[in-house]
Amino acid sequence: MSPGVRTGQDRAGPPAGRFLLLLLLATFASARAEAAGQGVRGRASHGGVLVEGLVVSAYPYRPGTFGPLTGVDPIARTETATDGTYRLALPPGRYVMDGLKKAPGNSDGRPETGDLYCLYAGSPVVVGPATWTAVGLNLVQVPREARESAPRSRIRGTITLDGQPAVKVYLYLYADPASGFRGPARLLKPVPSGAFQVRTPPGTYYLVARQRARGGPYGPVAIGDRFNFYPRNPVTVGAGESVTVEIPLVERLSQLEEDPDAYQGVAVTVVGPDGTPRPGFYVLAYPSPTRSGPPLATGPATGTDGLTHLPVEPGRPVFLRARRSLGGPLGEGEPFGDGALGAGGGDRAVIRVTE
Repeated sequence: MSPGVRTGQDRAGPPAGRFLLLLLLATFASARAEAAGQGVRGRASHGGVLVEGLVVSAYPYRPGTFGPLTGVDPIARTETATDGTYRLALPPGRYVMDGLKKAPGNSDGRPETGDLYCLYAGSPVVVGPATWTAVGLNLVQVPREARESAPRSRIRGTITLDGQPAVKVYLYLYADPASGFRGPARLLKPVPSGAFQVRTPPGTYYLVARQRARGGPYGPVAIGDRFNFYPRNPVTVGAGESVTVEIPLVERLSQLEEDPDAYQGVAVTVVGPDGTPRPGFYVLAYPSPTRSGPPLATGPATGTDGLTHLPVEPGRPVFLRARRSLGGPLGEGEPFGDGALGAGGGDRAVIRVTE
């Protein structure tokens, strides 16, 4: 297991004294951010019903961490109102977001069977100065997990949608969350009819399921896509142990994120050699000019106006690449173009692609 990664057995939260100190610090940071008019806001829903009393938490993000999955303490928390809305003031930065509502009789700080939970698919989200970012939380009820002896270690189970086996889904198995669940997984498995079985060495794993409306295994989670982290991540598998899980998919709904005044990200326009807009290109942001390794962020495909928005902080120096496809190196003859943001590159970019 990677240093600093907590297993599902030790995510119960900090001691009472430390928690009080964290709460005071979070309250101070949130008050300053509220005065500046910035943070995240949105709605929470379960099965189409808006949820009151959900605890929404924001965890500071830095590479190699992923909020509650790596033991990061929340910087701020709030609860959803009667109409399922919430507003959480935050300093500028990147955050992993989640929402948890405990079922009667449950008291552990981690998700338990019967709780309502969402680890936001778009994490880490970006909060810019004096702007609000829309984050919609589509919740699932945390399913049971079963364990039994087996000749070989394995994880098996079902990916479901509305309680029924989902079709044409991809299962991703990660050894740790250091990549932010971007880039190559330890295992990528097509799941044609919901049921899956994976033989694994004993260890700790993180499960993610994705079903993109446009098809394919790669790309950011867009409105209309179905997605979920396994709510009880991580899964620890012992020698000669079989773990049975259910991963319930949820759809990323525009209704939970409708906010015309919210921060959309840094604007990037892709044009062809003749200067006209090019639709259908993905723009990836990298921390170095080599543009290699997992990207910091990926924008949705450009529209007919050639425009997309990248979820990166305004002014942050990043190196851009626009390309037609996602996953793996550029294909032979694939059109692409490079650009930059911040550090002299400005907060808007135009990328001219070769064809």
